Parts: sequence; structure tokens; C-alpha cells
Amino acid sequence: ADCRMMMMMTTMLLYGEGMVLDPRIRDWVLIPIFVVKLMDGLVRQFISVMLKSKKRTSKDATAQQNTLRRSGVFRASSQFVPDGAFAMRRKYYTTKVFKAPETSDENAGPQAPQMPMQDPFVMVDMMKQNLAMFVPNIVFMGWVSYFFAGFVLMRLPFGLSDAFKSMFQRGIGLQSLDVRYVSSLSWFFICVFGLRGLFSVLLGSNNNSDETKIMRQQMAAGGMQQDATKQFAAERTELEIAQHKYVIDQCEQRLVDQY
Repeated sequence: ADCRMMMMMTTMLLYGEGMVLDPRIRDWVLIPIFVVKLMDGLVRQFISVMLKSKKRTSKDATAQQNTLRRSGVFRASSQFVPDGAFAMRRKYYTTKVFKAPETSDENAGPQAPQMPMQDPFVMVDMMKQNLAMFVPNIVFMGWVSYFFAGFVLMRLPFGLSDAFKSMFQRGIGLQSLDVRYVSSLSWFFICVFGLRGLFSVLLGSNNNSDETKIMRQQMAAGGMQQDATKQFAAERTELEIAQHKYVIDQCEQRLVDQY
């Protein structure tokens, strides 16, 4: 009977059923890692704001975007413009503003904007963001791996499949341990990617503490920007095929007839 009881206790310990976690691990490992990552995100936000340089936009690019925006507003609200005024403005946009460049002149028409990756100021901003993002993570990951290697911090209150073992038990080579137990290194990565909602509440939705958002912005900045000449040609085509109907024409008579 004693041997059977010892075998049952050994099985429970191997699979984590009877494992008792020291409360001091919560006070000296789990909470400090959470607080350090929280403070890291707050400090990184202010450092990113300090290191971020002002966005430089050329005068021609700003004028082109404003012209496209003004033409879009005109098309969207054209039903409130009389027929004569609409025809006059459409002729002005299609023949003066968005006119097709002459083939003999290579420099005619709006020029395509410079690629962001060719702008040294954009590259410097990306380098600053990468330094503010990766260097603290490397330092804190080394700190957790050196001081808290092999620690089991907590047990999740719900069951998980064995596919999550590599995610929640990094740094622990015990295959028989229940998957619900979380190691210190895994808790660090959970804090890295799991505090985005808290940072959005504390710092707003446009904070610089979200690593994935910064990486998406850098990938989008590295892509090709759309050619302004093609944008002008598309807007000219939209204006040429636009159907106009003046909805305010004889509105007084229609109002009288209705009532």
C-alpha cells in the first residue's frame, strides 16, 4: 500500500498535479518581470517621441495630394452644383489641372514621389525605432534568462493541448510537466506581446510601444509609392465619366407639390 501511494504521488508530481509553487516566486519573479516590461513600454514611448524627427514632405507632393483630395470632394458633392458650374469645373480639372502630359516633354506633368527607402531621414527614423525596440528586449531577455532560468511561475486555470508546451515552457526541459505551467522566459514573451491592450489604454491607440505595429509601418514605408501621374490620370478619367444631376433644381416647386 505504501509503495502504491508513493507511485501515485510520484505520478502526480511528474505531471504537475501536486506541484506547489512558492509564493515568493510570484513576488520576486512574476510581478517584477511584468512591472519591468510595463515600465519599458512607457519609457520607450517617451524615448520614441523624443527621437522622432519631423516628417519632411515636399511642397509639390503636398500640393498634388491636396488637389486630388479637392477633386474627390467636388465629385462627391457634385449633385449640389448647378449644371453650368459643374461643366465649367470639370473642364478646368480635366484640361488644366489633370491634363495629360505631352509625350515630347519627359518632365511634363507631376513627378512621382521619391521612394521612402531612398530618403536618409526616413532611414534614420527607422534605425532609431529599431534601436528603441530591439535593444531593450535583448537586454531584458538576457536578464530573465540569466537570473530566472528554469523558474516555473504560475499554473493556468484552464487546460491546454501539448502543442502549447513549447510556447509556455521555454527554458524548461521537463517533458512530463503539465502544459498549464508557465516558465519565466515564456512569461516574458507573454508580457512583450500581451501588453498592447494595456498600452493602448494608458498611451492611446497611436503609441510606439507596439512592436508589431512598428514593423508593419516600416514594411509599408519601404514599399513603392503610387505614381502621381497615374493618380492624376485616374482622377481625370473619373471626372470625364461622372454623371451629373442637379438635385436642387426646382426644389421649391417639388416642396410645394409634396405638401
